[in-house]
Order: sequence, then structure tokens, then C-alpha cells
Amino acid sequence: MPVPDALRTLSHDPAFWADYFFRAIPDPDPDPAELRATFPIAGGYTLVLDLDRRFGTYALGLRTPTSVEPIPMAWDDRSRWHPHGLLWPELELIGRVVALDDPSLPHPGLPVALLCRFAPITAEDDAAAVRGVLGAALRSLRMPVPPAEQEPLFPYSPRVLSDAQVDDYLTVPGEGMAGTLRYAGSEVFPFDELAETVRLARRRVARVAAEPWRTERVRELAVRRDTPALLAALESAGCDHPTLLDALAEPVTPAEAAWVVDVLAGDIPVPLRWDGSEQRRG
Repeated sequence: MPVPDALRTLSHDPAFWADYFFRAIPDPDPDPAELRATFPIAGGYTLVLDLDRRFGTYALGLRTPTSVEPIPMAWDDRSRWHPHGLLWPELELIGRVVALDDPSLPHPGLPVALLCRFAPITAEDDAAAVRGVLGAALRSLRMPVPPAEQEPLFPYSPRVLSDAQVDDYLTVPGEGMAGTLRYAGSEVFPFDELAETVRLARRRVARVAAEPWRTERVRELAVRRDTPALLAALESAGCDHPTLLDALAEPVTPAEAAWVVDVLAGDIPVPLRWDGSEQRRG
């Protein structure tokens, strides 16, 4: 399982997020102390997130088809705030791919909430749009629903984080940084490998347009952004993809439905790109 059960369970605890966003002192004896989450993208390329909860240190790497251990991309602790490992358009695209291949991780959701610390809002980003996606990801974190036949022993709150907590975590350090900045050791940043990951991710998302149920009627309704009719057209055309259908079914979360509509309309985000000299500027 890409996201281990222990991390999924922790994601239901507001204290975990307070620690993760450096709003609390790390537990000196957490259990488990170390966790690894993997987010397969395509073609053997996988983002790897390592969490050391004892010291409050988090590292992002990229595993390739030829690497056993992930190539370091970025790391973060209390003395080095939010290094730039991903661009927001890259994270947005990766979130879509993960959701398409793992319906248990809808977008925007847990992957974006965990990986946002490595994607500061840059001068090239639409800050309001970024906060919209990140806010939707944080609000999507839900407490487990108890079995229907079991009465909860305490007042049940479906959301993990309050509106005040979400607003607090939307204050992303590094806003306004130049988009070309990566982390200080940029000579070893896997620019080429990440570019290939993005290329394969775009191709994976584009494959949706080739599905037999993505009819001309579906495309037209997606372009018109007619969500109820689009859902009905998909079902009539034989679509059984849970990620796409769930995103369009009531109750609709606008940010979740928006990317599905975009994909069905043929609109794929284009991450910013630069030549090698700009990419490697520290």
C-alpha cells in the first residue's frame, strides 16, 4: 500500500498535522517514529516521502526505474523551512495521476496535504488558486465513519481539521520565491528525472481522453461544465471509474469535480519549464 495504514491512521489526528506543519513540538517518543509513503506516478517513477517524527524531519525523493533508493529532491526540518522540491503545477498533476490510479486517494486530498510542504507558492503561481486546492485537500481529511450499527462514544466530527486550522496551514512559507529555486544543493537535483516523471504523468492523464466512454457528448458536457449531466452521460456511456464518478456525484466538492471536468474536457495542466541553466540556479 503506497500510504501505510499507520500514516492513514495518523492523518485522522489533528495533533499529527500540528506537528507536521511545525505548529507543535515533536513527540520525543512517537509510535511509529519513522514512516515512508510512496506515490507511484507512471513508468516506474515514484515520489517517496520519508517522515522522521522523532526529530520532525521530512524528506522527499524520486525513485526511478533504475534506482533502488530514491534520489533526494528536498528535505525539511525546523531549521530549513520548506525547500522547493516541486512546482505547484507539478504537484497538481501528480495528485491527479495518483487519484486516477488509487481511488482511495482522491484529489485534492491526502497526497497534496502531505506533499504541499515541498511546493512553496512562487511568484509564477496563482496564490488564490493554490490555496483553493490546498484548502480543499486539508478539508477533505475525514475521521473514519463508525459502523452504522455502532453508536459513537463521543460527539462525531467528520472533519479532522477545523476551519481555523486549515486557514493557519494555508500560510505556506516561501510565498513569492522565484519559481526557478530548488533546494541549495541544486547540482544534484534530479531535473531530468523529474521532467520525465512529469511527461509520463501528463501522458497518463491524457489516456482518459482515449477511453471508449469518453464520448463526444461527454467532452461537450465537460467543456460546458454541466456536472449533473456529465455524470449521467458518463454512466450511460459505461464509465465505471470510481475516482471520476465519485468526484461528480453529490455532494460535490468543487475542487475535486473541477479537475475531473478539466480532464474529461481534454485540459491537462502544463507545468512551468526552463532551460538547464535556469533550472540549476540556486
